[in-house]
Amino acid sequence: MSVALNPIQARRVNGTLRRPDMFYVYDDGTESDKSSDKILTADCADNSTQTKENPRQRLTIPKCLITPRRKLKRGKLKLMDWKKYHRLSVIYAFIEELERDYPAICTVSVIGKSVEGRDIKMLKISNSNADNSGVWLDACIHSREWITVAVITYIADMIVKNFHTLSSAVTSKDWHIIPVLNPDGYEYTHTHERMWRKNRARYGGECVGVDLNRNFSYGWGQLTGEDGSSDEPNHIFYRGPTPFSEPETIAVRDTILASITPFKVFISFHSYYELIIFPWGNRQDPCPDYLHLLEGGAVMARVTPRNT
Repeated sequence: MSVALNPIQARRVNGTLRRPDMFYVYDDGTESDKSSDKILTADCADNSTQTKENPRQRLTIPKCLITPRRKLKRGKLKLMDWKKYHRLSVIYAFIEELERDYPAICTVSVIGKSVEGRDIKMLKISNSNADNSGVWLDACIHSREWITVAVITYIADMIVKNFHTLSSAVTSKDWHIIPVLNPDGYEYTHTHERMWRKNRARYGGECVGVDLNRNFSYGWGQLTGEDGSSDEPNHIFYRGPTPFSEPETIAVRDTILASITPFKVFISFHSYYELIIFPWGNRQDPCPDYLHLLEGGAVMARVTPRNT
């Protein structure tokens, strides 16, 4: 059963958002920058510091003042904003800059490689409390849906820069944010074909691409046509030769299964419709958490953007 909720009184977001906290990111770095990042610290309310020498260390930082610790080098600045769409290098530089400036709560990791060998990077935002539950947010699994990258990076920016003022409903979560799940396709839409949707996998000696959204194992291949998938490589809904045949979907599966944090939320951002869709998609029966998902989806659909 697939349920779709249209937003109620949705407003069009003003393309000229006024943001006094506009920030910058580097488009490259010097050797001195890299060496200085071996030990990362953050100033805290009690004048102590949090040191990230051991990435597995579980720390609780309830009152840590999350503030940038480095001065920007004006000669190497590249603007990161939400007034235009950015290339993959700028998006990755943005999350890496968050890690460098907010090391107490931010960690960037590579969860896998794409078909063409590009890194699939994930930003994790966490206060390192062992009792946290996990939230998964990914964008751009369909490479032409650029706005999803803008939305998810905006969410990351707001959480990180306001972390010490947010409620425990937000700060008690481990946020796993993948801004570009399909990096090959995303770059291809910038350089060759704007409306390319799939990854850049090659089957039959040519690049036909796989619809990564239909390459996961659950219910794989059960439905065909507009509501399902296709076994034809040239079809826009081509699901691939087998479940998890693509390195991008393997990266999602392996990251979640290897996590010691239990995931409570999984949201994949798309931009084709103004809809909130939740399971089931391959059957008519309601899923076990149908009422909770319906209630949560209805609340999300009622939210309208605030003027900023």
